[in-house]
This record gives sequence, C-alpha cells and structure tokens, in this order.
Amino acid sequence: MKELAESGSAAIAAVDRRVRLLETRVEAIAEAVEVLARGLEGSPMAEPVNHPVREAARRAHELLILTRPDRRDG
Repeated sequence: MKELAESGSAAIAAVDRRVRLLETRVEAIAEAVEVLARGLEGSPMAEPVNHPVREAARRAHELLILTRPDRRDG
C-alpha cells in the first residue's frame, strides 16, 4: 500500500512539473504576442529608417527561446 501511495505522489509531482512548465510557456507566448502587437502598431512619430516590426519580432523570438523547455527533461 505504501508503494502505491509513493508512486501516486511521484505521478502528482510529475504532473505538477508539467503544469508549471506549460504555465511558463503560455506566459512567454502571451508576452511575445504583446511585443509583436506593439511592434505592428508602430508609432506615428516613427522614422522610416526605424523598423519596429523587425525589432518586435526579434524580441518575441528571444522570449520564446528563453522559455523553451529543455527537451531532455521531458
């Protein structure tokens, strides 16, 4: 009976880790979308040489890379 309880606890801990990882990824995706939206909005005062969309895309990509789970953990 004790072994069953321990395996159940391990399964719950594994699910907890997965949920936290998913929450982190969803937050990163939401932030990346926000950055892209701001870049696409641009600014009426932006100069033609300013590339807010390119910069926003670069920052969004960096955010997603920073929160990418290590595939070896999965």
